[in-house]
Amino acid sequence: MGIVISAVAVETGGGSSIEQAAAATRRAIAEAGATPEQIDALINTGVYRDWNMVEPAMSALIQQQAGIGLEYRTGDTPCLSFDLMNGASGVLNAVQVSQALLEAPTVHRVVVVSGDAHPSKSTAPQRGFPIKPVGAALVLEKRDGPAGFGALHVSATDGRTTAAGFVRLPDMGVTGRSSIIVDRSTDTVDELLHHAASAASEALDVADAAPERIVLLCNRSTPDFPQLLAQRLGLPATAICTDDTEGDAHTSALPAAYLAARDNGRLDDADLALFVAAGAGPSASAIAYRLP
Repeated sequence: MGIVISAVAVETGGGSSIEQAAAATRRAIAEAGATPEQIDALINTGVYRDWNMVEPAMSALIQQQAGIGLEYRTGDTPCLSFDLMNGASGVLNAVQVSQALLEAPTVHRVVVVSGDAHPSKSTAPQRGFPIKPVGAALVLEKRDGPAGFGALHVSATDGRTTAAGFVRLPDMGVTGRSSIIVDRSTDTVDELLHHAASAASEALDVADAAPERIVLLCNRSTPDFPQLLAQRLGLPATAICTDDTEGDAHTSALPAAYLAARDNGRLDDADLALFVAAGAGPSASAIAYRLP
């Protein structure tokens, strides 16, 4: 038995991380042929939030807007929802947690939600904020057979990492809730490539798939990052598939890349989808996904 993606949805065009994530969640649940009452857990991996909110958990607000578990009835099992933040790798961490949750006999579906937006909720590009407002959702389910996710592989620099997104409290003034500083200058391409190649190579060694039957799904830490990573892994350029959003989709990059690969027919002739995310730290994560 494996854990597979039964549905995926991506939402763009808005300025609210919560609203776009909730909209993607509703669409993904419908695509999976399920109802909100049939979702047992929701994990939110978004980092950049409306109005820089800290409490309550964004997962609770997304769950509410998606209409999941709004009423308790006798015998119902409440939907578990929580935030899990690890930048670009957050979705893959959430997949790992979902694998553990779905081991329970009472858990049948988990929704992994991602999404970032400028805290001002503006739909217009904001100076110094490189991330495109995108929301995405994956519905994960158990399925008999060899298809499904493998183990999570991680590579990261030892020691304390430097903050990439932050608000300077002494300088907040009256605009603190609608401003954010994003600084990625401390992560070099070579370091990101080193960690991405290390994690991805470990995932490929275990998966044991022919290079021509692999689709590489990765975020775009830099415009040419996917091409450089494919070269290091010995994969052809034709194996690469990234999200088709304009700009950096950040935590939604991998779900969006999977959706693009599915809709473009890139998965039809492949055996394995290799998910790779590299970001702040520097660090990287990789999971091999045996396609259904």
